[in-house]
Amino acid sequence: MVGSGALGCELLKAFALIGIGCSEQGKVHNTDNDYIEVSNLNRQFLFHPPHVGKSKSQTACMIAKQMNGELNVQSYTSLVSSDTESLFNDKFW
Repeated sequence: MVGSGALGCELLKAFALIGIGCSEQGKVHNTDNDYIEVSNLNRQFLFHPPHVGKSKSQTACMIAKQMNGELNVQSYTSLVSSDTESLFNDKFW
C-alpha cells in the first residue's frame, strides 16, 4: 500500500479488522514518507494529538497491529519513485 493518509489509514484499519495479511504467508506493506500534522487529525482517524510529528506509515502500522496482533505489517518511510527502485523493485511488487 502506498500512502498512510485518509485512505491508507482506513485501508490499514479494515485490513486489520477483517484479517487481511494475518496468515503465515500474508503480509501488508505500507509506505509513506510524510509526517503527521495537526491538520491530518480530523480525517486520518488512526492518528491522535500525541502522534503529531511522527511518521505516518510507522504510526499507522503500529496502531493497526494493536487492533489485530496477528496482522503481519511492515512500514516504510520511502517515497515510491525511480530513486527507490532498488527497494521497490520487480521482486517486491
